[in-house]
Amino acid sequence: MMLSGVEDRLSLLIDNARELVDCGFYSDRAAGLPDAAPGRRTSLIGTIRDHPDYPIIAEVKLASPTAGRLGAHMAEELVEDYRQGGAAAMSVLTEPRYFMGSLRYMVVAIRTGMPVMMKDFIIDRRQLETAARLGASAVLLIEGVFDRGLAQGRDGLIERAHELGLEVVLESSTIEELSKAIDSGTDVLAYNQRDLRTFRAGPDEVRSALRLLESDGRPTMVMSMMDSREDVERMRDLGASCVLVGSALSRSPCPKDKLMSMRMPR
Repeated sequence: MMLSGVEDRLSLLIDNARELVDCGFYSDRAAGLPDAAPGRRTSLIGTIRDHPDYPIIAEVKLASPTAGRLGAHMAEELVEDYRQGGAAAMSVLTEPRYFMGSLRYMVVAIRTGMPVMMKDFIIDRRQLETAARLGASAVLLIEGVFDRGLAQGRDGLIERAHELGLEVVLESSTIEELSKAIDSGTDVLAYNQRDLRTFRAGPDEVRSALRLLESDGRPTMVMSMMDSREDVERMRDLGASCVLVGSALSRSPCPKDKLMSMRMPR
């Protein structure tokens, strides 16, 4: 499903997330998936800090609401390519309607033993509880969702995630959002170079964003708009602790080779 002609895409995606929660996508349907083995969860933060290379979080992303299907690869193929290609961790899109995601894909990634972040439009504790039960290491929250009043309770969701043993990545796509995110109890501060309202490239403010975070002490992540080794190298040199790369890998004829071409020393 695509969002052509829709300008406020984030608002629509949050309405969609609320429908999915209400219809039981994150509870009843997830009941058929196996619980995680005890003690299996691997820390995303620890991996970002200790990985021998500059950490690349590779994203299992089959489709985009603006571009449609991104490539011919199955989710299982992407997971194996990322494992072999040296990803530090994986992000898995679980939203089914616009991103062709699945909770099952997240379970496949978790079985590698690598840290896995559930990437979705999280607005409800039931989504967090499913992520924890299935063995995710971390979840993504979006600052703009709460700033714009599309959902309530950012800090309560962060607190509940921590109670469940999950780490939290809080994503911002403007400097103003990032300034508010700093005041949260999140574990990782992320800056998305894409404007989440339109899903187009935002203004090039990544340098200012990372400068704002220099003295914070928490790991920092840059997301989106990275297609080459040079793009990753720029983020490393600007001070980002890690990067998340999705579409560039999914679209590649060989995601493993594409990922390996982006790897570099710290």
